[in-house]
Amino acid sequence: MNSRKAGQAKIGVVVLIIAAVIAVLYFTSDVFKTKINVAADQYAHWTPENIAKDPENYLNFCEQQAKAAVQKLKASQIAVAQNRANLEAMHGEAAEKITLGNKALQELKTVYKDASAANSWPATWQGAPRDQDWVKRQIVSFSRQIVSQESLKAKTEAGIKQLDVQATKIQEANSQAQEQIGEIKTSRETLKVQKITSDLSQQLSNIGATLRATISTASESTGTITLDQLKADSATTVDEAEFSKIMGM
Repeated sequence: MNSRKAGQAKIGVVVLIIAAVIAVLYFTSDVFKTKINVAADQYAHWTPENIAKDPENYLNFCEQQAKAAVQKLKASQIAVAQNRANLEAMHGEAAEKITLGNKALQELKTVYKDASAANSWPATWQGAPRDQDWVKRQIVSFSRQIVSQESLKAKTEAGIKQLDVQATKIQEANSQAQEQIGEIKTSRETLKVQKITSDLSQQLSNIGATLRATISTASESTGTITLDQLKADSATTVDEAEFSKIMGM
């Protein structure tokens, strides 16, 4: 009885953890979300009553769902890694542009101030003559580009942090899924033990019945004869006349 309760408790834990694992995927994949909505009908079938009636197939169902979740988690893990690599590349490129842009902006601002103070237009920058309007337009353009790249850099940093959090969740969910696959296998073996125990009880019952019959026979073979035995023996005495008639003698 205790082993049966323990088996049912393990099955309950399996359900809760698998639900947590699937929840991670549900909110990270639209495709998986659709599949989960369809699978919800399957889960609805496994009421406590149906689980009690067919625990083995219920564990098979849970194992299939857990293994499917592991595969989806692996795919999500790869996708997160790819997205993180892309964001890192964008982040690095934005940081480089910001550094170059600030350097160029400071140079142009110095050129503009010096040329304006000396009234020496056109001024030379990057080995080419630049008039006053060009320098002003370029200063404004560099400033806008730097602001844009700084915004992009901040967004990629935030995106990388979000992906790192997601990667941690996926890793934890994968560990839980693997753990629950092991729990399912353990629960399945527990059910087998319970089934064997039930069969053994029946076998022992049969053996007991046979043994009682054997003991009864042995008790009757003590070398003495009781009145009950005489009565039974007389009941089984062959009627010679009847026998001869049957045989046509």
